[in-house]
Amino acid sequence: MRRLGLLAILLLAACAQQQQDDSARAASDAKANASPEKYARDRELCRATVNDYMKTRRNIDDSRREVFAGNYERYGQTTLPSDMANYDDVRRSDRLIANCMEQRGYSQPQRSWWQR
Repeated sequence: MRRLGLLAILLLAACAQQQQDDSARAASDAKANASPEKYARDRELCRATVNDYMKTRRNIDDSRREVFAGNYERYGQTTLPSDMANYDDVRRSDRLIANCMEQRGYSQPQRSWWQR
């Protein structure tokens, strides 16, 4: 539980730090010219961190869903709750990885509001 709290605090701190000053922009420009190996290494570090967080989050969500589980077969919705949970996990993990990469200095492509 303590580990989850620490991870949540770190992720919130990463999300809160959106403004960059001139020196951060210079560092961002330097990151744009970084080697592909460094980028791949940083991306794997972010992916590992997010995967650990998502595994814990998934366990918590699954436990909560078991408590409130209904008779979905009766209504013909056998896979709907799990499909929705999987979609949410994919969207959340993509967003967390993008935030982590931004914190490491790699600018992420800006998407239109309807693609977010």
